[in-house]
Amino acid sequence: MIGITLIFALVPAILGFVPNGFNHRRPNALNMISDGSQRNIFHNYDKPIVLVGCSGEGNELKRLAESFLEENFPQVPMNIIKPTTDLVLADISSFASPSVIVVDFGAETSDDLDLAEVTRSLYEDNDMLSIYVNVDAEEGKMSADSAKTKSEFDESVFMKYSDYELCIKGEGTEGESANWDHIKWELTRLVARARLAPAVPGEKAPSTNTAHLTMGENTFFLSLSFPEISQVEPYVEEMCLDVDAMEYRTDLLDCRDSRFDLIYGMQLLRRYCRPYVLRVPALPFVGDVLEDVMPICYTVRTQNQAGTYPDDEAGISKMFDMLGWGLRGGVEVLDVESTWDKKKTEDLLDGAKERYASQVLGSHHVVGQEISREEAVELFQQCALDGRAHGAKVVLSIESEEKDRMAHEAAIIAASLAAKEGKPVIPNISLILGDIGQFSRIVNLPFTPVTHESLPVKAAPGQLTAKEIMATRLLMKIVEPKRYAILGHNIAYSVSPQMQGSAFRATVLPHAYGRADVETVEEFVESDFFKDPSLGGCSVTIPHKQSIMPYVDVMSEAATTIGSVNTLIVENEYENDDFKRVIYGDNTDWKGIFNPLERRVGVQGEDSKGIALILGGGGTARAAAFAASELGLKRVYYNRTPSKAEQLVESFGGSVITSLDMESENADEICLGDVLSGDTSLKVIISTLPAGAEFVLPDWLIAKEDVKPVIFDVNYKPYHTKLLEQAEGAGLETVRGSEMLWEQGVGQFEAWTKRTAPYAVMKAVVLQNCLPEDMP
Repeated sequence: MIGITLIFALVPAILGFVPNGFNHRRPNALNMISDGSQRNIFHNYDKPIVLVGCSGEGNELKRLAESFLEENFPQVPMNIIKPTTDLVLADISSFASPSVIVVDFGAETSDDLDLAEVTRSLYEDNDMLSIYVNVDAEEGKMSADSAKTKSEFDESVFMKYSDYELCIKGEGTEGESANWDHIKWELTRLVARARLAPAVPGEKAPSTNTAHLTMGENTFFLSLSFPEISQVEPYVEEMCLDVDAMEYRTDLLDCRDSRFDLIYGMQLLRRYCRPYVLRVPALPFVGDVLEDVMPICYTVRTQNQAGTYPDDEAGISKMFDMLGWGLRGGVEVLDVESTWDKKKTEDLLDGAKERYASQVLGSHHVVGQEISREEAVELFQQCALDGRAHGAKVVLSIESEEKDRMAHEAAIIAASLAAKEGKPVIPNISLILGDIGQFSRIVNLPFTPVTHESLPVKAAPGQLTAKEIMATRLLMKIVEPKRYAILGHNIAYSVSPQMQGSAFRATVLPHAYGRADVETVEEFVESDFFKDPSLGGCSVTIPHKQSIMPYVDVMSEAATTIGSVNTLIVENEYENDDFKRVIYGDNTDWKGIFNPLERRVGVQGEDSKGIALILGGGGTARAAAFAASELGLKRVYYNRTPSKAEQLVESFGGSVITSLDMESENADEICLGDVLSGDTSLKVIISTLPAGAEFVLPDWLIAKEDVKPVIFDVNYKPYHTKLLEQAEGAGLETVRGSEMLWEQGVGQFEAWTKRTAPYAVMKAVVLQNCLPEDMP
């Protein structure tokens, strides 16, 4: 969570191949990356956000700040502060979060305020997340003085002292506000992107920003070829059904040399897609997620790389400017051609690593000549950008169909060499130009560029649609139907078949998901279903989470530590040129607890005094303890059978309380009140108790003004438990078991398919089955 107190600093006049996730354990160490250097400075950012620019007639900066806080932090009162220059410069770094500082060069200000210096100080001296709100002077009906100021400071201040850019035309003016809601959404999206943990090249542990999922198996991006981005709008409804990202081909756009128009065009593209997105992952932000963000692959393709942008010295210099604009627009994937100016490339990658969460796709196109397979391998190594790229794309030219596997073979060799040399193994996208290379698009599984049958023209010769590629992969058995099921007993109630089945259909995967309802695990492992070569994996539920473990070949660290398996992943692997079936055991229950809480309380620092109170002592309590440890919270356990709670201490550390009272006269009792004394802070309470227990918290705890924990009840039926009703009545933030259900299901889907899960689809199915009939 960004914070619990609000200071809204309005400064109008202010200063202005193992399955993904093995090992699944999240580096609580998410502040360091594999090479030991510091992570992106905005990951889990908890300082004020700065909006800088010149407002037009619509007072856009102030309105954006107000709406951002109102919509994302509605429970926090808004304080509008207009400090003096001395006060702001002295105390600005101590402003609590969430807060927004507005430095509006277009508002009235006192003469003694040097807004340019204040903007610089916020950005350079205080490392604040600064967003340039770029209002079009003409369409925003800006005053003549403000328009002059905007022109004067556009590059020297607004660009120089900001990381992201939000472009506005007339949306803020009276009569032109129909799309103002999307502008507000864009601001939230930019902040959410900024706060993501950056992608680490070669990292396979699943996260919102893992390239092995974004560019995973059977993922597609749609290459757009329109000179005007507005021409895309009639086609987006159909296109969004089939693809996982849109390629924004800046070199094909008429406005390609305009920073404002390119960033605004990306905003338009996202706005067109939002109502129709289907296959996209969630973008987490402050207790919630954005479920309607179409990922964008931002590309500048030069003339000798099968594009149109000039590749002379001036053109290359401008190309790097354009790539920087892509970062400012908050793109998910930035395509960087690998052969140009090394110093400019390194500077671009340094900036991307330090201040952005975009994934980098190193690329190279060989146009009009045929090269050897060995040279192609070298190109994949070159596109890895010295270990700094998250994916590599090599596109070759061939003269004969006999070599139509050459790019694919080179990709496999390059990945094998990287693993052997201890370098990051990243998704390798291998293609061949033209109609002669169509087969290469069939065998390339990660992040394949496609066209769509509704489009009037292809972006490149030889492109196929996602439907054509998936149908051919099925016919050629490149993608084979798999069988999945939930393994348990008395599981007719389970929502998993509907949830996972809907996800398979949304991503056009030919898999089936059913129920394996058996009294014993032995009955299951002797069944034809278990022995079927098409078995892809299982969800595992009560009572088989522990009893399945002897039949697992490889356990993840999470499953081993928690002591139970809720996910089986079945892989066919080579051993002495023969296929051998390997069963991996994992546990995604902890992710179902961790993910919602990370969005609400964040990962705590090493010196945190934050506490997680865990109620219960069974298997789910163990997953909760694991999740709490990954959040950096101190663990405190309460269970009616203290010996079970002591077992949690042995596995996960922490302490046991024997009473939930504030104080006790019995010297042998350890009360919750004793634990909460001093400077400790109760961040979360996780109840793993059955709903039938009708457990509620003691009145004294609910009544304490200085204790406002998040209440997490793992039960997803009934939707309203006694504990949740009590918490909501007291105004506490709550998390339901239904959220845990779809979050752990997302983890299972991604482990099985090695691609991103369609988050909104899975969430909708769970809610449809969990919400009471009288709820909308």
